[in-house]
Amino acid sequence: MKIKQHGFSLIEMLVVMSIVAMLSTGSVQGWQQWQQRQRLWITTQQIRNLLEQLRNDANWHNRDHLLMVNRTGNTWCLASKQLEANLCHSEGRWRLLQPFVDVDITETTPNLGFYGQRNTAWPGHIDLQNGTGKWRVIISAQGRIRVCEIIGSSKCS
Repeated sequence: MKIKQHGFSLIEMLVVMSIVAMLSTGSVQGWQQWQQRQRLWITTQQIRNLLEQLRNDANWHNRDHLLMVNRTGNTWCLASKQLEANLCHSEGRWRLLQPFVDVDITETTPNLGFYGQRNTAWPGHIDLQNGTGKWRVIISAQGRIRVCEIIGSSKCS
């Protein structure tokens, strides 16, 4: 007497489940890295936008906007020195609070800022990094703002 069986064996199900588990583990890691790259890029663009606002205000109102990085514990705030240091803890104009915990400012040029007279700036850079990479925001003496990615030991020019 032949009994016809339908379905899969236990071994076949275990093999399929292990393959699915391995693939999902790899995709979760890729997703997390993608999120970290996006957070770094968003923070870089927010700093660039803040610098453009400071440059335009310095030029329009003929005043100076020098930058300061205010650190409190593990968080940072980038703001114009025209603001009081304690105002860095609230959102508002001419300041950027650290938008993501994993993105850090690693290096800044001292006295970086914009001068209203003739739309000039103190040239320098701001370096940002997290676990996935490093970006640099560069300010030229003419007040131009550029962004570039630092890969390995290569430097932006």
